[in-house]
Amino acid sequence: MTNWGVMLGLLTQFMASILVTRWHFNMNSLRTNICEMGSQGSPATPFVKVYWLLHGVTMSVSLVITTVYWAILHGKMNKPMRFPMLSFITHCLNSVFMLIDFLMVGFPVRVLHTVYAMLLPIIYFTFTIIYFLCGGTDEYGNHYVYPILDWTSPMRGVITFAGVFTLYCIYAIVFYSIYKFKRFLHRSFSTIWSPRCVGLI
Repeated sequence: MTNWGVMLGLLTQFMASILVTRWHFNMNSLRTNICEMGSQGSPATPFVKVYWLLHGVTMSVSLVITTVYWAILHGKMNKPMRFPMLSFITHCLNSVFMLIDFLMVGFPVRVLHTVYAMLLPIIYFTFTIIYFLCGGTDEYGNHYVYPILDWTSPMRGVITFAGVFTLYCIYAIVFYSIYKFKRFLHRSFSTIWSPRCVGLI
């Protein structure tokens, strides 16, 4: 799951860099369009919609990975930690970067979009079951990807599955609350609407 989260993060940030670069070089024309369209602005492009979707999924999976790893897995993996700095980067800094990005981007948060984010753990848990049934092992001979997903004890896997889903729901509410707080700050400090404020909060 960590590798999946890192790859999603890289893809999301790559798309973000494209959007920011495009905004920078087309700033004047974009602001002119915003003024002409009024407060409604122009409709989002498919590229922006895909980025919006990926950002929501990556935010959730990054924080779930960080929470599960440091609360449950750290120091209990039954395998040596050969690259502690790399582990810190992939299990902590990914969430830090995504949180900073989340505080900066201006698109809205929808609680129901958590459904899309939940598709990833469903796919991953299905993968771990197939991995176990096919006799897959890691380099140390363990028949599981993570100890909490050892399907020789099915109840442990089911509890992990339920716990991850609960975390997704909790983080969805947290993200929505932060978004509403950002909107509150925007209304409080922007008494007069200005195109220059678009995209900042």
